[in-house]
Amino acid sequence: MNWMKLKSSIVIVVTFLLINCPAISTAKQFSALFNNASDTIHQYQPANLLNSTCDSLSADQRSAERIISILLLHLPEHDPSFFDSYSAITFHRFRIGVKGSLKPEVDVLNKTKTNLNDSSFLFSTETLSHQKRLKPGFTQSENLSAKTDGKDDGSFGQLSVCLNDFSLLQTTNALFGKSYLSPFSKVAFGFYCYQLRDTITASGDTLCLIHFNPKPGKPFDGFIGTAVTDTKAGVIHQIIAQSTQYNPNEPLLVVNQRFERLKENWLPAEKTITVSFNQRNGPNQKETSAKEQNFIAESSTNIYQQEINPPLQPEDFKTATETGKMDPATNTFIYRPIDQKDLFSQQAADSALIVSRHKQQLKLIRLMAEGKIPMGYFDLNYNRLFGYNLYEGIKLGIEGESNLTLSKYFTVGGYLSYAFKDQSLINGEWLDVFPSGRPDYRIHLDHKDRNMEYGEPDFLESNSLLNPESFRTLLTKNMYATNRYAAGLEFRPYEMLSLYLFGDHSDNRARVNSSFLLEHPFDPITLMRTGLQIRYSPGAKFQMEDGHLEEITSPGSDFYLTVLQGLTAFDGEYRYTKIELKWKYILPFSKYGTTTVMVRGGTMSKSAPMIEFFNGYGSFAGTFSLAAPYSFATMKLNEFAAANYTAIHLRHDFSPWLFPEKFKKRPAFVFAQNMGVGQLDNLNQERYHLPDYRKGFYESGFEVNNLLRTDYLSWGVGIYYRYGPYQFGPIHENFAYKFGFFFNL
Repeated sequence: MNWMKLKSSIVIVVTFLLINCPAISTAKQFSALFNNASDTIHQYQPANLLNSTCDSLSADQRSAERIISILLLHLPEHDPSFFDSYSAITFHRFRIGVKGSLKPEVDVLNKTKTNLNDSSFLFSTETLSHQKRLKPGFTQSENLSAKTDGKDDGSFGQLSVCLNDFSLLQTTNALFGKSYLSPFSKVAFGFYCYQLRDTITASGDTLCLIHFNPKPGKPFDGFIGTAVTDTKAGVIHQIIAQSTQYNPNEPLLVVNQRFERLKENWLPAEKTITVSFNQRNGPNQKETSAKEQNFIAESSTNIYQQEINPPLQPEDFKTATETGKMDPATNTFIYRPIDQKDLFSQQAADSALIVSRHKQQLKLIRLMAEGKIPMGYFDLNYNRLFGYNLYEGIKLGIEGESNLTLSKYFTVGGYLSYAFKDQSLINGEWLDVFPSGRPDYRIHLDHKDRNMEYGEPDFLESNSLLNPESFRTLLTKNMYATNRYAAGLEFRPYEMLSLYLFGDHSDNRARVNSSFLLEHPFDPITLMRTGLQIRYSPGAKFQMEDGHLEEITSPGSDFYLTVLQGLTAFDGEYRYTKIELKWKYILPFSKYGTTTVMVRGGTMSKSAPMIEFFNGYGSFAGTFSLAAPYSFATMKLNEFAAANYTAIHLRHDFSPWLFPEKFKKRPAFVFAQNMGVGQLDNLNQERYHLPDYRKGFYESGFEVNNLLRTDYLSWGVGIYYRYGPYQFGPIHENFAYKFGFFFNL
């Protein structure tokens, strides 16, 4: 028997089983779909899906994009996860059946016209649950009733959960090995075309009908549809959409989401998702006479009795073990028996408990990475117990700060530390006041006696082990002493934008205890500065956790800007202006992996003191040293100085391309390219004996990360090579070998 005959026989047998055993075949089909699921967003080469174009924006298209921007700005105001407390009764029904030649139709002002009443159901389930949420960290979904019909190997129940969680208000939704990009996100503007199609009047309000579809030439897993919006209120009334389908055998999703008004908020009310699986059963798929069979899955969710900020208390939440009752005679806990109808409900409760425990583990790991150990009313910073850098050597000390258990309106903290190599004793104290009781509006006062790096960047971000870029602080070789008093006001105009206005007064002096400092001494300097720090993170979402704003959705990009103005008031000796920016951007949907671009730049006036000069951001502390991404791995510490500079750091991770399904558990192959140019005027070069790198500094590197991995930590190695105008003569001196570790939460 040759291979072609064997292949034809197998196809015929499988076809017979599919026709006569739909329940078995469908369950196995779904199991395969879920086992191959990933978070990678697929892009396709074929492109002729849509007839409309939006190469040059018309007036209607520009109006539609402005409306979408307004809607995105107001989305958090109508998101139940952002309320202080919330409760609702939710009914969810999931059904999957078999029906021939069923093609769902969509009407923008009506529900999906798919009717499953006459379908042959393989599996169905209905649940009625009471959901409660209370900040910070209290969430409960209590099943009031549950009904399940049909057999399930686990894949049907998993599909039910996925469709219940599916929402077009999320940036992406992972399903069937795809990651569908929603048209309602900042990232979507580069991939979707929006058009204002019509306006209608409902209850005296003017509603806009906005059509959306993927831009020509950018086929990806997305949606085509229409949204009914109220521009004046900045809300969405209804969304009707169907998924892009580049292959007739791909699943087709039809989504209908409706929202209703409750007081001044528009909340989710109804959601119906229909998935059509087109399966061609002929032995030769090219035959037009092959029999077609459609598997249809429908998920419908209705939300009732929604309450915004109801009077909930932590005592109102019970654990999963409280589904039984206590026997007073024996003082033991009696579990009520679970029958077949309650099995799905119990599985959902167990899944919620596992998720809750996982979140608690991640929270503890996050606090540990930030150096915080909760101890009652105070958080102890273990980083201060033992610290190290190349300049100060081993540092021993203590740092503590009150937490919101003591008060949600203020925190107070301080530290004391001794550096053995530098033989310096440093200390600091601070007070943070939260007038509104929320951490996004903060008044800050502090005094810090510490050592600082020459030209140390100062952005509105905090050092954390979760951010490998901060590892560069461990490699610092040259520092000066500063005694600084500061006051500032931090606030968040809206979720993605943070602003910090501040002023500080400092006395700065040199410690002549290294070769660099011996060659570049300076007289004591008094500085009086005022400034503004900005962080803009489009796509980021935050959630209150124990009184702190935790970033629950990573932004597609991060933009930092710091503007400083030196003053001659209050004994300030220098009047100068200094501006520095940093922009990190992840290029989405790259076919051959993920590319991350970091752009840095800065400028300052000629009258700035030496300690403010940009230092080049090198991280070469020796031939073998710790890896610090987005720095110059072969540039020595303080090898160059600049009053004006620009740097570009590119990192491309090939893992999503090489291992599209399990890349998070496989080695990560990363190519890095760093380049920069910095200029210092000739007068300052001669005055301070500091060279610049105006001819351009270049290096390339290759890293293999994720070599060794635990649940939350991985290790890697890398090699970098320096070339160009500042290349060293001996070849071996241009190499830098790196090792690093990364937290993966």
